[in-house]
Amino acid sequence: MFLLDRLTKNAVAQNLRVGESREVLDDYVRITHSQNTGAAFGLLPERTTLLSILSVLAVFVILYYYRQLRADSPLIATTLGLQLGGAFGNLVDRLGQGYVVDFIDVGVGPYRYWTFNIADSSIVIGIFGVLGLLWLEERRKK
Repeated sequence: MFLLDRLTKNAVAQNLRVGESREVLDDYVRITHSQNTGAAFGLLPERTTLLSILSVLAVFVILYYYRQLRADSPLIATTLGLQLGGAFGNLVDRLGQGYVVDFIDVGVGPYRYWTFNIADSSIVIGIFGVLGLLWLEERRKK
């Protein structure tokens, strides 16, 4: 995930000016180059230092749990790997540039979802995946 995130962000930054868009699926899905100084979905703008510190902590927490769970549950380890790749991808942007490159732009006309990237997707999928797996594990124990 980290490598895919880096490759896609670099491709966008090299081929589109900030604010420039290219349609992928009519107006529903676009690639739009944006620079996000906040957290996911534009929350906490201009808080790069705070978000960098929180990202470093998240990476260490994920690594800790990964080491604890990798042998017991390969699926949970995979979901933690998705989260780790995403968190590290966005952390590299924040530390290197002071912002995160976002580019996936979905919506209809003027009604757009927040622009995001592969790292954000990986984190969200990893979180929902681990929550679902832990819920299933809990149900199995009962």
